[in-house]
Amino acid sequence: MAEENTKEGSDTTTKTSVPLEDREDNKTRMDIFNQVYEHRLMLRGGWGIGKLSPAILNETGPAWFQNSLFRQISEPGAPLSIPYKPAKELGVNSQFWDIRYGYKNKFEVQFAEDTSLGVYSRNLPASNNFFSPRTDTYWASSFEGNRLLRFEGVSQHLRFSYTHPFSKIFMIGPSINFHRYTERNNISYGSYSTSRPEASIPNKVTWSIGGDANAEYSMKGILPGIFTKFKLRDWWELRARVELLDRKGNFSVLGSQIIQEIFTDGSSHLTGVVPAYGGKVRDKGTILNLESSFQYCRFSLDIGLIRQDVKRTYESYLGDTVGNVPRSDYSARSVYIGFSEMSGSIKHTITEFYIMPGVSFYYDSDKIY
Repeated sequence: MAEENTKEGSDTTTKTSVPLEDREDNKTRMDIFNQVYEHRLMLRGGWGIGKLSPAILNETGPAWFQNSLFRQISEPGAPLSIPYKPAKELGVNSQFWDIRYGYKNKFEVQFAEDTSLGVYSRNLPASNNFFSPRTDTYWASSFEGNRLLRFEGVSQHLRFSYTHPFSKIFMIGPSINFHRYTERNNISYGSYSTSRPEASIPNKVTWSIGGDANAEYSMKGILPGIFTKFKLRDWWELRARVELLDRKGNFSVLGSQIIQEIFTDGSSHLTGVVPAYGGKVRDKGTILNLESSFQYCRFSLDIGLIRQDVKRTYESYLGDTVGNVPRSDYSARSVYIGFSEMSGSIKHTITEFYIMPGVSFYYDSDKIY
């Protein structure tokens, strides 16, 4: 009886101590698709959700404060714009699709596109709030400075990868990504000031009630990276990719800002001013992709995460807000040359979780499956 128990215990120990790559459900090498084929063409599409910390809002707080300091040189006594409530992270919905061709699971060409879309209403915290202290000319006030109404970021990738098999279940190698990125932001501006009785026009209320401007970015770059694959089972694979992000290009801001002026006699009128800016922009950072892939015959289901950590800088920033309203009465986006925008880097991050079903077509010397 004791011998039988000893034998059973040794069998159990043997089964649980089998290395991962020698288990019965992990038989084939990673350089064979679907346990048979050398070539694979995969089509995938999917959806995701995520969080966005947009540069267009993150730059507003420090930029408007520094710009209001610069205004004191030409417009002494103009209200300062002191940020007291930064924008929070915002939700986005995402769409993904890609086409992949692989040879022996070593060489891979991928064309992919992912789109991040966020539409925000007046009730969502997609804005920066400011405080203006009292001066000799203006009363103290608080106002919403910049509101993001819509965000759309589109990333296109043409990737070439090689992963070398260091064991039956682990592969790693370099990749190169020819990357294009476009970003469209629909934004609105606001401010509020009331002149004191000592001002040249006393007790005048100037309220920037909003408007509509489009800030668009177009960038491209060549991103080196590292790509790894780890096979847990014949039907289950983990993938990870890290890329060094460096893209640059142009940006432009153009739109309208509506300003209402109310005077002591009760009269008021609306005036439009035009913000118009442009220049050179650059993003540097990393793109991280983690993915768990489940395979059944020609069908797959991939669950993953994409994280973009970006520092945005402006190599040049030119423009102005053109109109007839006195500049000291409202807060404009920038002042002539954007020294404050060019003085530092701005954080821009996107974290997305996605699910992508896919279908594959295999080929070897005998047939297509």
